[in-house]
Amino acid sequence: MNREGYVPIRTRLAIEDLDFLGGARADLLRFLELGLRLLELHQPRDAGGITSDAAHPILRCRSCMWRWPCPTFRAMSESFGASRDTTEPELPENA
Repeated sequence: MNREGYVPIRTRLAIEDLDFLGGARADLLRFLELGLRLLELHQPRDAGGITSDAAHPILRCRSCMWRWPCPTFRAMSESFGASRDTTEPELPENA
């Protein structure tokens, strides 16, 4: 890797190969943006109900209102290989 953060390639590539790599990079960036937007939508919030354990309130997803962690968040964290426990997340400041 050079100083600019690029890996120099010494192989001659055809125009079609460069077009494919450029398109794949753009597709990957759009897919990453979609994943981040989905994670922003599916965040925990206090369900606002009465609970016997004030330290661990019942949480619901602020987007789909399923019990936390919601199926969408659970599927995304499993596919991304999240290693932290998602059953007791920290509440965001604006929850």
